[in-house]
Amino acid sequence: MTVSTSKVWPNGVSVPLVTPFKADDSVDYDAIGRQAVRLVQAKVGVVLLGTNGEASHLSPSERKQVVVSARKALDAAGFPNEPLLVGTGGGSAATTIEITKEAAAAGATHAIVITPGYFSFAMGRDRQAILGFFKQVMDVSPIPVMIYNFPGAAAGIDLNSDELVELANHPNCFGAKLTCAMIGKGQRLAAHVQSPAYLAEHGQFLSGITETGQFQVLPGFSESLLPALLAKHTGCITGTGNVFPKTMRRLYEQSVAGLKGDSVALAEALELQDRVARSDFIIVKAGIQGTKHALDHFVAPGLGGAARSPLGPCSDAVKKMVEDELAEDWAFEQSL
Repeated sequence: MTVSTSKVWPNGVSVPLVTPFKADDSVDYDAIGRQAVRLVQAKVGVVLLGTNGEASHLSPSERKQVVVSARKALDAAGFPNEPLLVGTGGGSAATTIEITKEAAAAGATHAIVITPGYFSFAMGRDRQAILGFFKQVMDVSPIPVMIYNFPGAAAGIDLNSDELVELANHPNCFGAKLTCAMIGKGQRLAAHVQSPAYLAEHGQFLSGITETGQFQVLPGFSESLLPALLAKHTGCITGTGNVFPKTMRRLYEQSVAGLKGDSVALAEALELQDRVARSDFIIVKAGIQGTKHALDHFVAPGLGGAARSPLGPCSDAVKKMVEDELAEDWAFEQSL
């Protein structure tokens, strides 16, 4: 399907928002809007309804309203051209297509789709079935699609670089998020999508979809942002950016400048990468519940909110770890 969007996707850091729930288990749509505006003001991109956003815990109407709420908040805050990358994965191709169309109607400009994992025991080794799923979705999606490769959330299904290259050749694919922690896989994909032959075929499409006209190759962790940029990646999508968006943006900017030859910027980027590698791992250990607690504790009460069952409450031990071990990182964030 031929697609277009006036809201192009930038290179750099983007953040998968958590979905805050109130004490009565309802979605706090106002908090979603406030966090979306906060992140855009920090000059990072907004990703809705991903793993951190507990998309699988939301009803279809809730998923739609999350997108509507973020779009309205950004428009009201003076960011009408800010793109929204929205998770639209479902258990089947048909469901994913339906969710993607609904998200586009609600204000999504780009979609990110994860491999469905429920039937991994039946289709995990049927690689053509997996590729067929993505192609079927991309064939009819009204907005450009990013592949989301996260084996941990897809029952172990892990796309390899050959498969990612094949999917990248689809005319409605604009990127891949690689939460498989394999920079070499990303470099092989980046080498393909940044080649003159690829750009000759796909460059016109990408120039209307992304700010730089590049296919997006993004690690799912900020702990490896600097080495990933060296390996031809174009940024990252980081849950840790929920709490520290300015730090992540600074790391990206100084890394880019350093890799272009600015030795002072590179020295700062190396120091920042040490900081981020540490804080990123603390957030990973804390999980979604701990990320939400960090938002409530450091940024504003209710901005993170509760998680939905079957995710349990944030334990006292995790709360203490977050409060103690991220305090200095929060002070640094506030200094930027």
